[in-house]
Amino acid sequence: MKKYIGLFMLILTLGCADLERYPLNSIGAPQFWATGDDAILGINGVYNVLADNHMYREFMRHTDAIADNAYSQYSFSYYLEISEGRGFDASSVWPRNIWKKSYEGIVRANEVILNVPAITMDETLKARVIGEAKFLRALFYFHLTNLYGNVPLVISEQTIEESLVPRDPKSAVLDLIKSDLESAASSLPEAYGSSEMGRATKGAALALKARVHLYNKEYAEAIAAANQVTSLGYDLLATENFASMFLPSQENNSTESIFEVQFLGNTGTNGVGSSFNSSSGAIPAFGAGSYHPIQEFVDFFEEGDIRKDATVLQDGQEFAGIAFSGVRTPTGYAAIKGVIPDEMVTGDGDANFVVLRYAEIILTIAEAENELNGPTSIAYDAVNKIRNRATLENLPEGLSQEEMREAIKRERRVELAFEGHHYFDLLRYGAEDLKEAMESVKSVPSHERVFDEKLLMWPVPQAEININPNLLPQNPNW
Repeated sequence: MKKYIGLFMLILTLGCADLERYPLNSIGAPQFWATGDDAILGINGVYNVLADNHMYREFMRHTDAIADNAYSQYSFSYYLEISEGRGFDASSVWPRNIWKKSYEGIVRANEVILNVPAITMDETLKARVIGEAKFLRALFYFHLTNLYGNVPLVISEQTIEESLVPRDPKSAVLDLIKSDLESAASSLPEAYGSSEMGRATKGAALALKARVHLYNKEYAEAIAAANQVTSLGYDLLATENFASMFLPSQENNSTESIFEVQFLGNTGTNGVGSSFNSSSGAIPAFGAGSYHPIQEFVDFFEEGDIRKDATVLQDGQEFAGIAFSGVRTPTGYAAIKGVIPDEMVTGDGDANFVVLRYAEIILTIAEAENELNGPTSIAYDAVNKIRNRATLENLPEGLSQEEMREAIKRERRVELAFEGHHYFDLLRYGAEDLKEAMESVKSVPSHERVFDEKLLMWPVPQAEININPNLLPQNPNW
């Protein structure tokens, strides 16, 4: 799949406008959707949106800098403004661009879902492509509901005039997400051959479904979906492979990895590869980087946790054959999860972004079980499996439900750091957790985190409201 990203970027440069339009306007010209090759090109265009800066190339990884895992030192990246409570409002770049890219992905997915059924092509392949599009549409809508709450639900052809619609209730959008994921799970294969690695699988659809249910406190349904993922044969990689799970050497592994956004480095085309190396500060040739782990996060790890050294580079440690000096970064640390240890890789890298993996499924089972039934043996076994892989001892027996809840939150924070989870976990936990997390950051000189309850839901972009006043009313306090 990696090669398709570079190929599709080139096609866009040459003017394949049918899959590039935004906002929610009419479906592409019928002459495009004529062959099976068109169907493949169309679905590849949906995947391509995931590799954008405002999706998994940058945004999802850097959200840890809004909460209490990291610090973003540059104003132009906007994470600093969000965390400090200044210069972030409905007119800011990030709310508009994330809204825009999400709907770009949705429009492309809609075009596949609406046009591919009429193509004369292999029926199994047709069903798979439509399933991929439904998985991706669900993923884009899931991002939107987590950040903005109620959003326009668009699944049909629209003219510009018809696209000026109000926002639908979040519950209606969630219903579509769940329906899309159920449909995708029924039509997607469990695995692909080497030339198709990176496409959505049955496991990806079920894993995302488990996450959707967990986020919305549908705990029995979350457990059921997670158990379906388990039945497909996924497992944790060995302890010694934890760090390499996020590097090209272990990408798209069939053991723990469930779904990854594909990046292609060293192509000469800017923006096709991942930005993990250039933003981490671990490679001296690229400077200090743009976001860094903070002391409070480093101190959060338990003694002996192997995930610490796989996630954070500390002063004096060697990386890419070079001793790291903490004075190069504003916090004294560099993020290295997914960073290729090669001093020549300072720009676009080849490492993928791991969106779904089996460790999250195990923690979903633990959390949902504890919320339903308290700290049962099922919850204990799940958390201990994650801890044992990290070379930590089992949790102590006799925990209360609240103590187990906090233990699971702790494991999610350290296990899934810089994978686009922690900030969204804090949003779903609620105001008290987000406030505590933000205000706990004291270690960065001249930097103060400022909590505001309105941060629990981002503003609808003012530029979109200017085009479509039906998006009003604005989210609370914006």
